[in-house]
Amino acid sequence: MSEQQQQYWPIFTEKDDIKTFWNKKSINLAKQTISYQQLMKRISWKSNKPTEYEFLLSEEGVLFYKKNNKVKGHVQLNEDISLKLIDLKISNKKADAVKVIRIKRTKDIFIYIWNHDYQYTFQFLKYLCQFCFVQNLDELYTMQDVIGKGGFSKVYTLTPNIRLPNQPFNYAGKVYNKNELLSKKDLKKFYHFIRSECYILKRINFPYVLKLCEIIQLEELLILVTEYIKGGSLYQYLKERKRLSEIESTQILLKLALGLQQVHNLGYVHRDIKLENVLIDKDQLKLIDFGFAEKICRDRLVNGQGTAGYIAPEVFMKQPYQEVGDIFSLGVIYYSMLSGKAPFRSNTYDALLKLNKECQIDFSELRFPNVSQKTMYLLKAMMSKLPENRINLQDLLNQLTVSQILSPTNNMASTQSIVEGSVGISFNHLQSKNTLKSFYQNSQNSFTENHSQMSQQKPSKNLRDRRYKSQSLDKKGMLLKSSSFKPSLKNIYQIKIEQSDDNISITDLDQPIPYENLRFLQTSYQTLNCQKFI
Repeated sequence: MSEQQQQYWPIFTEKDDIKTFWNKKSINLAKQTISYQQLMKRISWKSNKPTEYEFLLSEEGVLFYKKNNKVKGHVQLNEDISLKLIDLKISNKKADAVKVIRIKRTKDIFIYIWNHDYQYTFQFLKYLCQFCFVQNLDELYTMQDVIGKGGFSKVYTLTPNIRLPNQPFNYAGKVYNKNELLSKKDLKKFYHFIRSECYILKRINFPYVLKLCEIIQLEELLILVTEYIKGGSLYQYLKERKRLSEIESTQILLKLALGLQQVHNLGYVHRDIKLENVLIDKDQLKLIDFGFAEKICRDRLVNGQGTAGYIAPEVFMKQPYQEVGDIFSLGVIYYSMLSGKAPFRSNTYDALLKLNKECQIDFSELRFPNVSQKTMYLLKAMMSKLPENRINLQDLLNQLTVSQILSPTNNMASTQSIVEGSVGISFNHLQSKNTLKSFYQNSQNSFTENHSQMSQQKPSKNLRDRRYKSQSLDKKGMLLKSSSFKPSLKNIYQIKIEQSDDNISITDLDQPIPYENLRFLQTSYQTLNCQKFI
């Protein structure tokens, strides 16, 4: 292996710029969220004498050790610290060999920790694996069948050799092979791609982004252990369904946009968003494959890689790839779901790239049957050829969340709650649904209640008294006639939609729904969205 190749393999190495393992500066333990603590024995590179300490690990990856209930030191764990399960003889007796965790910061600075009950040692290792890279495979997983292939990696099914409580039965392992990687012409670029992929996934814990559980690095392999999603890709799903409804397409787009927001918030762009890089299984959806992800650079184009047919047009013009570049690729996915066809289609790669570059897109009504005008405006804004004219991610999310009606659940405090509930529907989509659950309620105190209901049942005197007392009075003491109806989820009306060639009429199952009430729902939704209705 040449000197240059040695520089880029292994991908992760312990750093040599420190002189001690522990940071002895005081730290307020009360401000840390402790995820695990255990009594462990420890041997350091300075001393061979086993000493028992209490070890604590925070959710942020800070490892502490305590003696006599006092914090003695701490260390921030990261991808430049390695873990390895090894057999260690702590005396000359053969029976004294135990499985220990070696936590290594540099070539010469490390510690061994263990518990005589191996179950606790292994469990502590699994917690530490969230933050460091691991140098064991056989002790952790058995590699099964190949379930996917990429440009320079393969994905295998992994089964845990020791399964802890609540641990999944299967994981996915994305495997990079040393020899294949070193054969790449631009080795430095791929080296940074892999490190960026691990950096991003380690720091995002979000429902719509694939979760990275562990990084395992062996002499010849690098394995990214992720959660396992049973279903196939969005490409396969769309191929089976031919075309998705406007409602389902918009819901999928919203989830992808929320996941992408997490990436952009870290200061990175994905750069390879496509149907094949979205996993979908029942109600689960995951954005995957961050192999081309890079830090956002606003001055110049760093890399021109991408998948033909999804590449933002500015890449062909050698302009910087910024957040709106990912928006264009999202637009290609949205276009494909709504129309059942890709915006750029050709039998040859070169011709496909040419169409992608020219960005002449067919938005005709014939290609998008039964798609609302509002959705078409949004799609065109996402796929604008000029990046400065393209909608940004925050505006896209605003449009998507406004166009979705809240699901009738008790907890609607966040956008995530909207997407986790049943699929919403915008007012422009009324013609595509037979029923719609409204979330408004006419005031029980209104003088404009339905006359037929009042005639059927005469209210009691107490009810009439409460009703009159609750009305507002004018200066002369007269009751005001205006209603104070408030949005509520307690009393839900069912709306029946009847469509004819000329118009669409919306009626209640029992009575007409006033048009001004529907207008209220439409105009007030933005301020009511993401609030908890009780």
